[in-house]
Amino acid sequence: MTDITANVVVSNPRPIFTESRSFKAVANGKIYIGQIDTDPVNPANQIPVYIENEDGSHVQIAQPLIINAAGKIVYNGQLVKIVTVQGHSMAIYDANGSQVDYIANVLKYDPDQYSIEADKKF
Repeated sequence: MTDITANVVVSNPRPIFTESRSFKAVANGKIYIGQIDTDPVNPANQIPVYIENEDGSHVQIAQPLIINAAGKIVYNGQLVKIVTVQGHSMAIYDANGSQVDYIANVLKYDPDQYSIEADKKF
């Protein structure tokens, strides 16, 4: 076996948003992005979100973000990659307006952030 440094996780770059109790897609749901530890549904707490195009350029879009029937984020019906410039909170709502999930600080769940913290300590 070759000696390698495996440091890139193979994962779905377009996450699928699902109902936690049934694992079905949150079809026609909405996602709100805001400042850490705040209610991102409140416009005063929201932060800018951007579509990242294949060429690396960015276009700011309005919230909420829309989830299609497959559980993926879309903009004008097209699958998109959404980015921000800072850590954030995230609230996910289903098509009926019921909250499905709330994450106070998404950076606490990002594996890439763990490696940064680990490098500081070791």
